[in-house]
Amino acid sequence: MKIRLVGDIAGMTLLMALFSCGTQQQGVSTQSGSVSQQGTEEVVKPAQTLVRRADIPMVQVDALSVYRQMINYIEPETATSALPATSTQQLTAFIDFPAGGITINPSYGGNRAELERLKGEMTALLRNGDEIKSVRLTGYASPDGDTKENERLAGNRAIQFKNYLQKQFKQLDNGLISIDWVGEDWDGLARLIAESGKPYARKALAIIKDRKDADSCRKQLRALDNGNVYKDIEKNFFARLRRMELSVSCKSQVQTTQPDVNLAELAQMVYTAPDKLSLEQLMLVASLYRPGTEQYREVYELAAYRYPSCKEAVLNAAAASLALSDVESARYFLQSVQNDPRAWNNEGVLCLMTSDPEGAIGFFRKYLPQNPRLARQNMEIARQMKE
Repeated sequence: MKIRLVGDIAGMTLLMALFSCGTQQQGVSTQSGSVSQQGTEEVVKPAQTLVRRADIPMVQVDALSVYRQMINYIEPETATSALPATSTQQLTAFIDFPAGGITINPSYGGNRAELERLKGEMTALLRNGDEIKSVRLTGYASPDGDTKENERLAGNRAIQFKNYLQKQFKQLDNGLISIDWVGEDWDGLARLIAESGKPYARKALAIIKDRKDADSCRKQLRALDNGNVYKDIEKNFFARLRRMELSVSCKSQVQTTQPDVNLAELAQMVYTAPDKLSLEQLMLVASLYRPGTEQYREVYELAAYRYPSCKEAVLNAAAASLALSDVESARYFLQSVQNDPRAWNNEGVLCLMTSDPEGAIGFFRKYLPQNPRLARQNMEIARQMKE
């Protein structure tokens, strides 16, 4: 299926051209059926093969509705009156696998010590009396080898690790664990190289930053210093990228309180006395509105202009501008948070809205570690629009 953007931003329409398809089958008999009003169908019977051709009409889809599903918003951390406090613990396990393997084997490599350490951390969380609400498990692979194979390995290893956790901790065997994966962690590799201070760091980082695709990036890295740079990267960094990251959300028994506020009065002050609202009050008012609405945008724009150091306010102001097709305002806000990884997905959406699918794919690829599922979905849409 091919997606093509037609028209300007004000009158955007996506045309999904569903091309006529031809299939050949032998030894198959069919009966002609009725023809719907949506299209025509013609069955042709040659001497030895059956060819079926269906002419399907083009379907017009509102582009803005597609873009809105691609946008991400930031959930601000605001205190809620008389609600249990929720905290998130970040845990990491570096699991060793044989080449091409996906099974969690405690006896392989350094797995036994790593799994015991993780078990101790998880047990401590459970002993505190905190209620585990969710566990987000993300599997990462190093960017060596074949890209498709790395994607497959990362996904299957994440599934196997989920099964392992559920066997070790019965409390998690009730749908609390969600999984995701990052096939090739290029951003993680760049971070490790930058922190290492290696003599080749500057050249390697430039190649990784400007990569168009994984294969060409690997080829350029292998060409540095007759292959010695790539050998050093394999030796010192790749193993540290093959990991499982767990984001464990817990609800503690300690409750936080906040003075009672009149939200209706605060919402009215957005229009009557906006200069008297604190950042926290603006965040509370914004929570009244659905992301993507004009009211949501007004509140976050006000917060972004008055409190430009609040990255969450700027990020949501940019997202709300994209949702309402205001690309100029979105570009203005995104420029001030361009180094924030949380902005990269919406940078990609902005590229699509300004007819730059190649640039969009680059931003979605960078956003993979933040939200792999959303990034992959958006990359697929961008690729279809690029064709």
